[in-house]
Amino acid sequence: MIETTGTVLSQKKKLPTLAAPAAGVQGMAAPKPTPSVSTLTAPGVGNGGANYNTGDQAMKLQIAQNQARISGDAGYKDNEISRALQVIQNRQAQGLDTSAQQKYLTTNLGYKAPGAAPATANTAVASATSANPQMTNTQQGMDLLSQMRAIANREQTPFSYDPNADPLYQAALKRAQANIDSGNSATQAELNRRGILNSTITSDRMAELAAQEMGRVETDVMPSLMQQAYQQYMDNEALKQQQFGNLGALAQSYLGEDQRQFGNRVTEGELTGNYMPEGAQNAINAILQLKQQAETKGITAAERAKLSAQADGYRAQLLSMGIDPAAYASGVNYNTARTNNAGIRTLGGQAMDLNNKQANLNAAGAYMDATGRVVTPQSDWSGLARQAANPNAPLTLAGQNQAFNQGQQQWQNNFALEQFAYQKARDAVADSQWSQQFNQNATQFGLNYALQQLQQQDDSAYRNAMLSINQDENSRAWLGLQNAPAAEYNGMNANQVLSALQSQYIDPTTEKYAPPKDAATREQIYQQVAAYGLPPGQDDQVMLSMGLTAKEIQDFDKKYIQPTTGTGAAAAGK
Repeated sequence: MIETTGTVLSQKKKLPTLAAPAAGVQGMAAPKPTPSVSTLTAPGVGNGGANYNTGDQAMKLQIAQNQARISGDAGYKDNEISRALQVIQNRQAQGLDTSAQQKYLTTNLGYKAPGAAPATANTAVASATSANPQMTNTQQGMDLLSQMRAIANREQTPFSYDPNADPLYQAALKRAQANIDSGNSATQAELNRRGILNSTITSDRMAELAAQEMGRVETDVMPSLMQQAYQQYMDNEALKQQQFGNLGALAQSYLGEDQRQFGNRVTEGELTGNYMPEGAQNAINAILQLKQQAETKGITAAERAKLSAQADGYRAQLLSMGIDPAAYASGVNYNTARTNNAGIRTLGGQAMDLNNKQANLNAAGAYMDATGRVVTPQSDWSGLARQAANPNAPLTLAGQNQAFNQGQQQWQNNFALEQFAYQKARDAVADSQWSQQFNQNATQFGLNYALQQLQQQDDSAYRNAMLSINQDENSRAWLGLQNAPAAEYNGMNANQVLSALQSQYIDPTTEKYAPPKDAATREQIYQQVAAYGLPPGQDDQVMLSMGLTAKEIQDFDKKYIQPTTGTGAAAAGK
């Protein structure tokens, strides 16, 4: 007799006669441990199920025993439900048929998915671990952990064996009783043949045969059946433990899948600079599909409005995730929307954007330093050269200073040349009666005006003055300036000159331009404007904008410009 930790229920009502154990009764085979229905569809992909109608006697007996355990053992039933769900999931993953397992799950075990309608034989179980197919991996993992917690807290069912409830034991008793009846008939016939009718010998012989048959059932068959039941109990416990571990592994797999997907999104964000939250791509794909439908030829305005309303819901989802949905607005067509690189800009992406902007700014700065023109930073650096080549592009501060210095230098050069020419002409007419008048005209109106007046007053003196000028190289250079055609203007425009000059006279209190009031500064403004060499008329406009009066401009013109030509002969080049 084996020792167990469980309880063996003794037979409550014994037959009046006992027969031999089943192993020795008229060729009856010794009982062997047989697999339960559970082992026929063990975790994995199972073996396709068992059919009571087509199974042999042993299979039918196993199915009956299994169904009895399902009805009487809640823990075993829950364990079978978990095992069946796992088998269904594994078979679905491999594309195998699950109709037998689903029937066993819904019909034999009475399983109903939470929140779902009662399943029928023709209803597939959509998910082996979750009643809600929209559950995230984390939710499914937590659901499995909850199942594991319930299993771990479940009260352990000890082993027990009730021979009265064992169909195999009852079958052995019936076989023993049949053997006893057959033996008694044979014994009585033998004694009758020998002339021994009902007697003590007959009773003793029949009682001995009954005791022998039933004794073998009690001493051989029942321990074997008890050992088989104990082994099945241990197999079920091991199966429960295995399924418990399988639930743990599956839960870990679900929880790890969400973590893996999150890690993939983080890695992608590090590479591209854009982080795509979970579910954002699905919302974008849905919007793009709706845009395709809305752009289908022949669609009505009402249908398009309905599709746009559906897309608004997905755009709201993107906004809640921190993604600007403007790139997928209703006014953006499908072809444009699908090229957008949506997502939340990562810190790495922001740093990359800043570096690109800084590089564009540096490239624009290099062009501004080289050309003196203001250019706008852009990603296509070839456009910077086109901007700098535009004559209407504003000058930088350095460019303004360079233009001013060049104009001032030219003015000084012209003034020096005129002084050389004036000295030669003055010396040539020193003995003329017009010498004093010539000097006065040259001082007040410039050398060119003085020469013109001298030509009218004394042609001989005029020729002497021009001859003296021509004999000196520097003086001849001044004559070349008088005869050279006016060059095409290619400097700053009036607004650029005005802006450049006003920036030099900012009132620190108001931080705005304030026209200077002292005469020296106002005359300096006149000279600065004239030095830029603006086309006629534009210089007067800039001077007036700088606060000079028309009378001041006229007085400065008389002082610095020959009045008959209006060209810059003497000084400023206005």
